[in-house]
Amino acid sequence: MADTPASITYEKGKLYDINLTDLQADPNQPRKFMDPQALDDLTASITQHGVLTPILFRIGRLTPDASPLTPDASSPLTPDASPLTSLYIVAGERRVTAARAAGLTTIPGILVSANYSEIALVENLLRQDLTPVEEAEALDRLVKEQNYSQEQLGVIIGKARTTVSEILSLNRLPQAVRDECRGDASITRKTLIAIARKKQARAMTTAYNAYKAKLAKSKTARTKKDPTDPQPLLDLMGKTMEKISEVNSASWTPDQIDRFMTALNNLQDAILAAQAPLLR
Repeated sequence: MADTPASITYEKGKLYDINLTDLQADPNQPRKFMDPQALDDLTASITQHGVLTPILFRIGRLTPDASPLTPDASSPLTPDASPLTSLYIVAGERRVTAARAAGLTTIPGILVSANYSEIALVENLLRQDLTPVEEAEALDRLVKEQNYSQEQLGVIIGKARTTVSEILSLNRLPQAVRDECRGDASITRKTLIAIARKKQARAMTTAYNAYKAKLAKSKTARTKKDPTDPQPLLDLMGKTMEKISEVNSASWTPDQIDRFMTALNNLQDAILAAQAPLLR
């Protein structure tokens, strides 16, 4: 009969080969979104090379109704005889998901006993795996759970207090905006901070919608460019002729004059070559 979490005595900091069926996602995991393409790439890598970096896990217990108990950093490391003992992923949920997709049955893991929320947040920040909204929400959770000051958070994540303050300001964004941005890594923190500086929720929503509209217009403009349209080239030629007419070569050195003449001759050759098919 295979070992269960309740039948194993775990030691902090020791490496274990964990059955994937024994691992559960941590409800306090800061990551809420997994990029499908990045997950596919990780799955392919694990299929070929295996899991190269161990995950971090903690021991937790389930209540009789199978709901997790609140994590407690002071809880004993050794599980009791209850079959309701479970192992929770502290850091490495993407690796676990990809390992399951790759058909693996076990994954290397290290037991940790500390501030689980802090470990999960810092590990994800160092790997740059969180979107700006996920990062802001995770920091806010640490403030509420651990009563950290912004200065303490700055020390933990290696950022200035002013940066921490700006990140936390994203929690002021309307819920609908945060929900939409949580899984979109393309929206920069700088953009969202500028929106969050608005005083009213309605103004934030308006600014966000204006940003999206501008982005959509830009994408449409790029899509509509016709490679056969001569107008962009005509505009460039007009600007070039304007620049040439403004040239003041009075102070040029002989070398600068020589390079300019060479460039003009090359341009003249290119113009003659472009004219040839048009004059037939």
